[in-house]
Amino acid sequence: MLKGKRAVITGGGRDFGQAIAVWLAREGVEVDLCARKITDVKTTCDIIHSEGGVARGYECDMAQPDSISRFCEALLHPQKAIDILILSAAQWLEGELEEQTPAEIISTINSGLTGPVLLTQALLPGLRLSSGADIVTIVSSCGIPQFTDSVAHPAFFASKHGISGFSQKLAGQMAKENIRLTALYPPDFEITSLQASTTGNERMGENLLNGQSLWETIRFVLTQPRSCHISTIYFQGPTRQALSRSTP
Repeated sequence: MLKGKRAVITGGGRDFGQAIAVWLAREGVEVDLCARKITDVKTTCDIIHSEGGVARGYECDMAQPDSISRFCEALLHPQKAIDILILSAAQWLEGELEEQTPAEIISTINSGLTGPVLLTQALLPGLRLSSGADIVTIVSSCGIPQFTDSVAHPAFFASKHGISGFSQKLAGQMAKENIRLTALYPPDFEITSLQASTTGNERMGENLLNGQSLWETIRFVLTQPRSCHISTIYFQGPTRQALSRSTP
């Protein structure tokens, strides 16, 4: 059901952004991805090309509006739709408020909030060309009200609460145009392997969420009939902080 579609993925150079780019390409999706470092971009594209997939990579810093503009200009074509937009990129920041510089705080908020907002706004013409587009936002449990069990910096929490509000508001607006928006709120998770599959033999709370499970959730969302709009998905699972407390 995904074969032949075109996806744009931010943060596609490593970690989950890289994994979802590879997994989408394996479904026959044409992938456009970006990352801050062109070497990371090339690594992901090489993996996809080696498996016979289609991928194009671009250097883009989601904290810099000019960089975002150049990325979007390269993506938009009058006759080429964007069917899937995955908002995955976000700068990680941890520690107490006074432990980080103003520059790091600004970069964290820009990359996790301002950048995705500007990118989505700029790519709307391409999304509207699709017969039924999907926007998937990887928010994080740090965007859930009253959640605090994380070593993330307050600025990271602020960016995630902001992108959560943006996603909730935009979901209602875009639904009128047959564009679905789904916000995911995973706890800490890990990518064990691009080949790994979930076994189902673990007990709940024993380990971090596997990125494969997050991908399977996204795939489920993307393959639903257009009459089915799953706007919000929360995940139950331990954080790294919680697991460290339980370790003898």
